[in-house]
Amino acid sequence: MEAGGSSPPPDPSCGLCLAKKAPYTCPRCHLRFCSVPCYREHGSCAQDFHRRELQIRLQGQLEDPASQRRLREALLRLQELPEPGDADLQLGLDPDLEQAESEALWEQLSPDQRKRFQRLLNSGEISTLLPPWKPWWTGRGRGAALIQELGGALAGPETLHTPLQQPQPSQGTEALQQPLEEISASGQSPAEASTPVPPVPAAIPPLSSLTRSPVSPLVRFQVPNVLYAYAYSLALYHGEVEEAQLLPEFCEAVLDVSGALGAKQGFRSTAEALQAALQAIAMGRCPECLLGNAGVMAAVAQILMGECQGRQKGYSLAALAHLSRLLSKGKRRVPAGDQARLYAAKKKCDFFLSWVNDNEGALTLLALEVQREYKAHLDSIKEVGAVTQELEKMWGGKVPPPKKTLIEELD
Repeated sequence: MEAGGSSPPPDPSCGLCLAKKAPYTCPRCHLRFCSVPCYREHGSCAQDFHRRELQIRLQGQLEDPASQRRLREALLRLQELPEPGDADLQLGLDPDLEQAESEALWEQLSPDQRKRFQRLLNSGEISTLLPPWKPWWTGRGRGAALIQELGGALAGPETLHTPLQQPQPSQGTEALQQPLEEISASGQSPAEASTPVPPVPAAIPPLSSLTRSPVSPLVRFQVPNVLYAYAYSLALYHGEVEEAQLLPEFCEAVLDVSGALGAKQGFRSTAEALQAALQAIAMGRCPECLLGNAGVMAAVAQILMGECQGRQKGYSLAALAHLSRLLSKGKRRVPAGDQARLYAAKKKCDFFLSWVNDNEGALTLLALEVQREYKAHLDSIKEVGAVTQELEKMWGGKVPPPKKTLIEELD
């Protein structure tokens, strides 16, 4: 296998009308489109995608006490969300239902309230009702900036250690907004609110003890792919992946997103590794997480750079060790036919853990390459948004006007 990268394939054409420019992509089947009409003629792929996301979010709600509590809190806080024309709307929930089962609470809702709740679930806005989750790799004291842009050029290693701003998803797109490390309104610092860093094994075997053959130089490109799947899946389940019912789903999501762990793929560049993870998500196997695709890239860069320059590999070791433990626990909770796949993924994590421990100096360049892909991803989002605005301006709305009859048959 050669270390050099291959030339990028040509941009695909529209899957329906075969137009050359197709900036839109179906979130489930990854088919490209040139316009909104072609997207709508494609069918119910997007609706099925959101339905799959809803099913994943609601699995485990019926028996798990923590999930029941979160669902009750979401339903009760739904009362505080006014909509135009219904400022006086009251959900009419009985406060004595705090300990009621989820099914009983659902029965207390009127048909209109159920539709409203279902609308919030389908749009993903229900996540705004949940308590904020702070990833363990954010909000901690650091000396400098993680990744900065100076005069249009990538920052050097000496300027890489303050938090990179992470975008938040909005209506299916990501927009660069405030950093996740911003102090909360309650006055509690994010370092206090974020979860603790996962422990790192006291003894990590060197690579020489794991393989007799020379280690391929392409191993470095597999690490961003694995870290992307880890950060994405952790955010997808709001960080609560230790729960017995969610752990198998977390492991499944990791293996679906990471081709290096779940599909025996090998990547020849950081860009290829990240794009493979994005493509796996876009194909509909997993929904978008609360960080957004670009936000997960920012998380990977933060993990690769670590808490500070003196302990750069600490976060990468913590993430890979955490993922290895979760895969090991998940192996005991999946059917026998899936245990071998999780065991193989766990062994790969252990190998990457040893590689990171022996190659700390390679992490800075990996973080810079992730930042480059992060910026390119944001630029593509802005470009698609600009094209969408131009189309809506030309149409006079979000929907194109009806087509005029060009040829009419006369009797």
